[in-house]
Amino acid sequence: MSYSYLFRGRGQQNPRAGKDHTVTRQIAETTWNTESLPPGVPPEGKVVVTISRQFGSGGAEVGHIVARESGLLYIDHEIIGEVARRLGINEEQAARQDEQTVGAAGHILEALQSSSPFNVNYRALLNPAEAQAQAREVAYVRLTQRVILELATEGNAVIIGRGSQFLLHASPRTLHIYIFAPLDYRIEQVMQRYQLDRGKAKELVERRDYEHDAYLGHYYGASQHQLYLYHMLINTSLFTYELAANLILQALSTVKEKGN
Repeated sequence: MSYSYLFRGRGQQNPRAGKDHTVTRQIAETTWNTESLPPGVPPEGKVVVTISRQFGSGGAEVGHIVARESGLLYIDHEIIGEVARRLGINEEQAARQDEQTVGAAGHILEALQSSSPFNVNYRALLNPAEAQAQAREVAYVRLTQRVILELATEGNAVIIGRGSQFLLHASPRTLHIYIFAPLDYRIEQVMQRYQLDRGKAKELVERRDYEHDAYLGHYYGASQHQLYLYHMLINTSLFTYELAANLILQALSTVKEKGN
């Protein structure tokens, strides 16, 4: 089953738009308040795997192997494309907001200054552009959540990141995995993959860690490092990607057998 099948017929692209551009449209806030969300529970006989990962730990690579060996649908950047299509923006614009808070520094400053609840409103009045940017950010995140819940409700998918471990935490027939590795190992992996020197690779890893933590902290009020969120934690500095995937596949067979 292809990813496009899951979302066939939802949304509409401008036929005059180029390959990377669609018509931008406003998203009404009431849309998020009135539409019921999918339950995120896969049907009986189907399963979902969520893989949360540290940048440079190989979580996406492990996810690819799991999906290939189990016949499940692999979902990662496809979420960006689907959200972009529904928002009427191109994928490049959507990718800038993927798994990060665009105004992360601004949110921190806001938290430090907001001993009074009037501070946020006052700043928004002084800077309407900031309020508009935050509204777009919230629209993107909420639509991302809806897409993940739709995928999980369809079932038989490996979903990479984007808060899926929080959204689907209590869902039956769902296996939650956390892929991690020590900082030095991840720096080495990033150096090799992106052909960077150690200083640049370290900077990239630390920035992505910060952005990811800020995203989850801002929208879920928690860190991905909380152990209760997961059924399995795998250190890829100790296990090859193939062995890590095999461990997940063994656990997945148990989930299928139990069916709850």
